[in-house]
Amino acid sequence: MDKKLAAAIQRDNDLEDAGMHGDDRRTCWTHQTWAEECADNPMHTNPSVSHYPRPA
Repeated sequence: MDKKLAAAIQRDNDLEDAGMHGDDRRTCWTHQTWAEECADNPMHTNPSVSHYPRPA
């Protein structure tokens, strides 16, 4: 990870802590990379919903 990416991740973390919506990040917290580099990752495009309870 280069210094520019590390600084951007920290900036996004700080902004999110201050109230910025997670969808507005320029970096991916999960993959520690630029958001556009992993936007098509199945983890983002088809997340598992198995942890949500089924409706009665």
